[in-house]
Amino acid sequence: MIDELRDIISNKEISKDMNLLSIKLKDLLNNLIKSDIASLYIYDKKTQDLKLKLFYDRKENIVEYVNHNARTLSMVDPKGCIGKVFLTKTAKIYNYITSDKDYFQSYDNELNYKLKSQLIYPIIENNELLGIFRLSATTTSKLKKYTAKEMVLINEATPYLISIIKNILSSNDNATSSSLHDMEILKPKEEVNIDDNSMLLFLSNTVHDIRTPANSLHGFLELLEDQIEDKRLKKFVTNAKESAFFINTLTDSILETAKNRYQTTLASEELVCPITFFSDIANAFSARMLEKKIHYFISISPNIPKEIKIDTLKLKRILTNLIGNAYKFTPLKHQIDLKIIWNNADKKIKFSIKDTGIGIEEDDQKKLFKSFSQAKDDTQDKYGGTGLGLAISASYVAQMGGELKLKSKLDEGSEFYFELPVEIIDDTPSYEKIYNLEKKILILTDYTQAKYPKFIQHSLLEFGIPNEKIIISDVMEDEIGYVICFEEKITSDIIEAGKSKKFELLLIEQKLFSLLDRDNLENIKITSKNIYNADALYNVVFSGKKPKVLIVDDNKINVTLLESMLEGEYVDITTSLDGEKALKYLKENAKDGNAFDIVYLDNHMNGMSGSELLHKYRKFEAKHSHKPIFAVSITGDPNMCEDENRIYNAIVHKPFKKDDVKEVISAFRK
Repeated sequence: MIDELRDIISNKEISKDMNLLSIKLKDLLNNLIKSDIASLYIYDKKTQDLKLKLFYDRKENIVEYVNHNARTLSMVDPKGCIGKVFLTKTAKIYNYITSDKDYFQSYDNELNYKLKSQLIYPIIENNELLGIFRLSATTTSKLKKYTAKEMVLINEATPYLISIIKNILSSNDNATSSSLHDMEILKPKEEVNIDDNSMLLFLSNTVHDIRTPANSLHGFLELLEDQIEDKRLKKFVTNAKESAFFINTLTDSILETAKNRYQTTLASEELVCPITFFSDIANAFSARMLEKKIHYFISISPNIPKEIKIDTLKLKRILTNLIGNAYKFTPLKHQIDLKIIWNNADKKIKFSIKDTGIGIEEDDQKKLFKSFSQAKDDTQDKYGGTGLGLAISASYVAQMGGELKLKSKLDEGSEFYFELPVEIIDDTPSYEKIYNLEKKILILTDYTQAKYPKFIQHSLLEFGIPNEKIIISDVMEDEIGYVICFEEKITSDIIEAGKSKKFELLLIEQKLFSLLDRDNLENIKITSKNIYNADALYNVVFSGKKPKVLIVDDNKINVTLLESMLEGEYVDITTSLDGEKALKYLKENAKDGNAFDIVYLDNHMNGMSGSELLHKYRKFEAKHSHKPIFAVSITGDPNMCEDENRIYNAIVHKPFKKDDVKEVISAFRK
């Protein structure tokens, strides 16, 4: 089918005639993807509209080339599921579209069909959004749900969808359409017969049985996420929700593997902030580690690049398998070290998962990376598992350019390690070195010789802090600028001193959320043992240099997206969905001497608009002689008047780009 699409687009006679192209595409859509409705929108950057250009209706058996602008979706203030895909530039499957919290009928179902499912796919070239391809299935359809298979087909057809868009645009400009003879695509996978239908049926039923509770879990976690205000709790609920979604992704890939006998899952290269990506994977095991009282140490090189591109699905499966194995084979009260080390000379990341578990005999080590193999005959009965995890992990590591290796001694423990090359997007170190620290850091604990205080000390040394500036003690000392206080040493005097800024204070609770119900801890920074806490340490020591950012937008999608884009920029983020409340918050913080440095404002909010809010705050600043806030418009509205534009320091246009968001932070710091 992809070859047929290539022939259609590369045929000069067809590519010049949009109506003829539409007819040819109808046959293709009928055979390629079994959908009731297909819509191709082209993005007009000047007007910030998605304009429908090709429309297919299976029931009516029509394909229409829309040579007018009657059906447009404004992206000045994006709404609905299609608005979310527009902003994130990430394809999404919505198999229960009308019950999704982001669903907005006039955007996602403007013709009022009885919708069941949608697959919304952004068409991107050189990081620029060209358009959106949307497939829809109705409730009366016998069509199955959308899966990763349809994603693959659209991904393979993307070069030709790009060419269709360019042909349409050039046709509108009376330009000559170009041929696609020189364009390459992935070759279709060869047909494979399934020999064991009973195994396929078993896998299909198993996948279904896994997906049902995973979907329920995801739904309940999403409800909890909306109700929780505590940032730390919310972060863990969000991580749990992502894990539930990851289960569904894995089950899809299992079924596709059975059908097609793939040796790999689909490539899933994405731009990520490595600190966030790796710490989220590591933290997913924290609660289980605490149950077994395992000492779990997570270390990520602070000089790791701020942003990289990597196959996230494979790498997540590798680390999940290896950490899970370490947990499984490590006895109570033993130790697991996860180290992620950046090798700047080779531009590679080294991963090491080391445990003090049962270890592996030398003869057994050779067969570990084979499918369905475990170290001893009785291992599966005692510890569970299929013996597939290490074989899959070794295969994925090899596909990504590395080799999974093992060091192990019986009854002493094991270390699995590998190195991977990565594509660097932003080579700025994730954490800036901390130089010229004037005051000392006190790690306050009753257990001064224990492993965890020493680990905290090591993390601080990695930030560049001299050893003589770090004290581990069980008593308070004079001339201390920073206190890292373990739970057993917390007193009301320490809390009050931290609140009055006599020193910067970080509390380390003994286990996750053990301080949650304790009174008088408002606005005190808290972290836990057994989670990645280098970020919390850096936040405390670097707190004087961390810009305060306020994001104001009544569209929750915009807020969430900007938060994710800013997470690697080391700023302190607060959000608001209401203009009037945000103005009050800005004024109160400025009066308390804790003014915000940067504000991101949307102009199209219910009630007080962003420009109105900023005009009022600018008057407040002038009246009280406050330092002017760095104001950023996230509306990008071409109709904003000159006076409105003048009060902003910068504009970030939609769909948001990370480079534009980063440039704002750089401009502020300059």
